[in-house]
Amino acid sequence: MSKQQKNFELPGALLDEFEKRRKRLGMKSSEAAQSAVMCWLQATADQAKLPAYFPCENNLTIVKPQTVNIAVFRKAELVVAREELQRLLGVLERTRDAQFKHEMKVQLAQALKRFEPIYLMTRDPELQELIRKVEETL
Repeated sequence: MSKQQKNFELPGALLDEFEKRRKRLGMKSSEAAQSAVMCWLQATADQAKLPAYFPCENNLTIVKPQTVNIAVFRKAELVVAREELQRLLGVLERTRDAQFKHEMKVQLAQALKRFEPIYLMTRDPELQELIRKVEETL
């Protein structure tokens, strides 16, 4: 592998820290710089600039292109949790049959158990109110 030279400027504090550590480790400047660049290349291997896929005005970097925005899934889970609890509470209010009411309470308890982690992640006030109503109902 042929060696090439690249000159660049670093902030003074960063350069001082670099020099202290490389001396403490007994490394040559070129060895330490090569090691730092290799670590940086590995750390940024999965990142991609958005304009590589389509032009945009923002300077946005996608850290892992294969990963979808988790916030979208959380929001969807939140909507499902609210709707399901509202539906079950409505059915329970309208029903007169004792056996069916019992089955609805069991479904409400199961839904509460399933949706508790969503509430703990989001602390959504509307979901909190629905959970309070479910707890009163049970």
